[in-house]
Amino acid sequence: MANNQIIESLEVLKKFFEEHKINGWVKRTEVAIEKLEENNGNSKSIMNDFIGAGMGSLIDLYVCEDNGHVLKQNEFETNNKLIKLTEEILTIKNRL
Repeated sequence: MANNQIIESLEVLKKFFEEHKINGWVKRTEVAIEKLEENNGNSKSIMNDFIGAGMGSLIDLYVCEDNGHVLKQNEFETNNKLIKLTEEILTIKNRL
């Protein structure tokens, strides 16, 4: 899979993070995109680092006002969108 496709998906996810003021993940996404653009290491390693594991990983993320996030829709709809974006990223990673 070309890095351009991965970067496009990460850009969509980054926009989601920016809209909801999930600043730590904005930065994490920017770093992953930069590494992919520079082609430092292999894409699978970069994506594994980006997604993380366990607590604090992309899969563990939950968007809500109690976490300091800004909701553009209700909490349920926002997190469903995040789940779909996360599934797309995981699908891409699994194809690498």
